[in-house]
Amino acid sequence: MSNKVASKKWISEETNEEEELFNHCREMQMVCYAITKVILDADNKWRGSPGKTSVYSLSNRSYIMELVNIQVLDQIIEYLAKLVKSFYKLNPRLARLKKVNELVQSKHDHVFASLCRARFVMLQAMLALVTTILNTCLHRDDSRKMIESCLSLIAIYNHLLGLSYKAFAAKFSICSNAYPTTISETRTVTLTKIVQILAKSRAEVNCHRLINCLVKVYKPGTSSDDTSSSAGDSLEIYHTLTKHITPPTSTMSRELTVEKRREAFIEHKKAKMKQAQSMVEAKNEQNRRLSQAMIGQNSDCDVEYTSLLTNECVLDVVNTEENVNAILQSEEKYIEILLDTVANMAPSLLGANGVRKLKSGRIQASKKAAHKVTEYYQNILWGDVGSCLEHIVLWWSAFPLATRSPNTSQNLREWLFSTFSVNNTPELVLSALRILADALGCHVTSTSWDKLFGATLTTNLKVTSLKTHPDLSLYVTECTASGASFALMLQQLVTLNNQCEVTWEYILGAPIEDLPIVEQIPILHRLDHSIHTYRLWCLAETRRLANLWDMDDFFRVAHNDMQLCMEQLVNLRFADHSIAIESGQIGVHENVCAKMREKLVSEVKVNIQKLKEATEEIVGVVSSVCATTSLAHLTMVFPSGAVWRRVGAPPQPSHSLYVREFLDKMLLPVVKATADVTTLNMVLRIMCESWLHHIYVAKVKFSKDAAVQLLADFNEVRVWLDDCKQLPAAARKQMLQNEVLRRCEGVGRLLLHAPGDLLAMQDSTSQLARRQEEESAEQLMPAEMYVPNQKQWLTLRANTFRGPLAFTLCCIVLC
Repeated sequence: MSNKVASKKWISEETNEEEELFNHCREMQMVCYAITKVILDADNKWRGSPGKTSVYSLSNRSYIMELVNIQVLDQIIEYLAKLVKSFYKLNPRLARLKKVNELVQSKHDHVFASLCRARFVMLQAMLALVTTILNTCLHRDDSRKMIESCLSLIAIYNHLLGLSYKAFAAKFSICSNAYPTTISETRTVTLTKIVQILAKSRAEVNCHRLINCLVKVYKPGTSSDDTSSSAGDSLEIYHTLTKHITPPTSTMSRELTVEKRREAFIEHKKAKMKQAQSMVEAKNEQNRRLSQAMIGQNSDCDVEYTSLLTNECVLDVVNTEENVNAILQSEEKYIEILLDTVANMAPSLLGANGVRKLKSGRIQASKKAAHKVTEYYQNILWGDVGSCLEHIVLWWSAFPLATRSPNTSQNLREWLFSTFSVNNTPELVLSALRILADALGCHVTSTSWDKLFGATLTTNLKVTSLKTHPDLSLYVTECTASGASFALMLQQLVTLNNQCEVTWEYILGAPIEDLPIVEQIPILHRLDHSIHTYRLWCLAETRRLANLWDMDDFFRVAHNDMQLCMEQLVNLRFADHSIAIESGQIGVHENVCAKMREKLVSEVKVNIQKLKEATEEIVGVVSSVCATTSLAHLTMVFPSGAVWRRVGAPPQPSHSLYVREFLDKMLLPVVKATADVTTLNMVLRIMCESWLHHIYVAKVKFSKDAAVQLLADFNEVRVWLDDCKQLPAAARKQMLQNEVLRRCEGVGRLLLHAPGDLLAMQDSTSQLARRQEEESAEQLMPAEMYVPNQKQWLTLRANTFRGPLAFTLCCIVLC
């Protein structure tokens, strides 16, 4: 059996070509891992490379290490170029490999998967190194050399991705779930990606340069008309801007002024560029194109430059060395360097017809391609500058603007709107300032609303004068503390909403694409919630105060606070964009945001209408409470039926004691609290109707003498109104003409008649006779005619008894 096994081959042997191919794959795999380690080490060194040195000497360790890093980078590029050739030679051999049996196929798949994994890891390391160098190259004096190195690495990277063997192009692995760039398939690096990385690397620098310009424009204290509060806000804004001119971690830069730092930067840049130039020329003696580019140049910033974009707009108020236009032009110089390098090293990145050859033989980017790349770079750059501005101004310092009062951020935002416009600021810079303004608006929306809404959570009815807030109202002079808090909150939200309805170019009719709808949506959410909350608070508080019959606070809440808040909502502005939405010519994101805005606007309008209707509900509450309280009070103070039967004819009829007590309890608090004639007449009417209702329901029987007494009690209301000093003359006149007083008088006169008597319409009381000359013809109608149910009232007249029954009743009553 052993001889049989030894003589028969169970496993087919590999051919020499297959064995050589598999060994080559293993060697390639080890080379990939080795070069990956070198690339990762180089990436770490470039990340920690200072980029700038103050001393150019061989004794300076950081300078020597930088030279070593550049040399290592060149060696990596040279070795990777050889590796690409090896991969391209390996492709046809892998394609020609014949898998005669499953074992060879399995071995091939295993070796090939390992090689693809090593290649994928190496590609990720190369991409990380390219990103690191691109993030730092524009901050270096030898930026042209670094861009050339990056283009060489990118060319190798793209070649490795574009191998002819389809399995290589499709095969990729996931190295780590914690590394997001390895989760998806790798893609080629295009010029668009390069420009994006370069633009993002320059965002923070240009952010500080823009803040320098803002500081020069912003000069607090120049206006003598400013109040102390506005001057304080100006100083806070100035402090905020100057606080963030330099990074807080740089102690040396804090000690130097802006001018000294600029001079030191220029001198350092020139010296470093001369040193870098000699180094680059020594390492690139055979590169004629690079040598020609460097002839006669002291630095990259000395390249002769013609703006590729139209930037004629300059801030008129900035007459300094560094202005906005200078910032834009200096950034375009970096793009000029990039375009020149790409056109000569990797023209394919510029696409078809992206380059042109000059008469001198030099290759240059076409005007169309150069304009497109420059415009894209500036748009990405200044968009990132706007985001960086938000971060620096709001959050980056020991005392950030976000920790201060929201009024400071709002003042800075309003200053940006009032100072910068399309007439004096380039569009690119204006877009960055617009991002900052929108970010400040979102910050003010959240912080101010949280602060003001928190103040409304606790009811405070303390009387507050509006002298400290003169812009809240033209008519209301005092209100409650809670009412003032609600009014300030609504005013702030209304102001922020109205600012979202305009743009830097339009005051009215701005296109929906230009409006900051994303920033307006949270404002409308808060506005809708605030109006709803105020309405519920006002209804609950007025009901509570009405039940306590605390008329001072009641009318302060129902009238003053309500009018104050309604005045803020009158200033709301909502543009109608229904035509633009229905046309369908706007983007998907704008369409969704616009529809959300329309929904919120409709909800805000509904809540405003409910708030207006809440006045009627408050009137209904106070009417109900007034009627209930009046009846309850009359139940306690109105004389009983037995007392009215004992009433004898006084020599001079005078009012009962309960009348003034009733008026002082119910009507006097209302008179002291408000001068609104409609409300005073309403309360007087409800009180008198409750008075009559109590008499009618109690079925009090009145003799003729008691009817005279009741008539005197009714007439005492007129006397009380005449004597009330707190009542304005105009209100007194109208209240004396209230029909309910004539109705009460008519009831008293009806009770003077026995049932079945004929009513003499020409009779009148002496008090009415004295007023007839002053009353209108309509009021000369007899008082009995104001009583709708005369027969029912006549039933309350007590019958006249004679004989023993009357004597017995009198004894019972007197006992």
